[in-house]
Amino acid sequence: GRLQAQVSGWYTVFHDRLASSYDLETNTTIYRNLGTVHKYGIDGSVSYRPIDLVTLYAFGSYLKSKILDDVQASATSTYYTAGKREAGAPTYTFGGRVEGNAGPIRVGLEAKRTGDRYVNDQNLPVVISGVQVYGAKAPAYTLFNLDARIALQGLGSDGQTFLQLNVTNLFDKLYVGGFSGTSATNSLTYAQIGAPRAVSATLNVGF
Repeated sequence: GRLQAQVSGWYTVFHDRLASSYDLETNTTIYRNLGTVHKYGIDGSVSYRPIDLVTLYAFGSYLKSKILDDVQASATSTYYTAGKREAGAPTYTFGGRVEGNAGPIRVGLEAKRTGDRYVNDQNLPVVISGVQVYGAKAPAYTLFNLDARIALQGLGSDGQTFLQLNVTNLFDKLYVGGFSGTSATNSLTYAQIGAPRAVSATLNVGF
């Protein structure tokens, strides 16, 4: 039919949950054991084709992670992680796509919003020498991508030869793509800045 939808829920229990962080200065990956962690969420999507030339699509998900216990930092100190979320996991994502097809031409525009993410497992701001240098979360961000395809009739077999154009991060959004999480609140983490706007064109030839 013209309308299709799906929804699903999931629940996962981790024992001795290992989380990793990369130390750029020493070029090593450090693992931390968060003990028992429960992660659960819901995912859903819906697509609708109001007319044969246009397709609309929307999706979304909500994620909850819960660390059950505090983590021992050393013989004399503790990370207060009980009841907190894991660092680096977005609380939600949602987005949509609109696609038009007219003969040999197909054009699509899609958007995706990624929710905020805690920078440490205690879900607290980063404080160094009594000064807050960063908040508790990396901010949410929204990305737009554009794609277009034109079928080239007479070259190769029908439907397998086409020119494809892709523009990712259409509005050149500056955002934190990923980062190394930590349990401590008095140390910085290394962030990976998301890719800037990029344009690519490809010629696909099928026989």
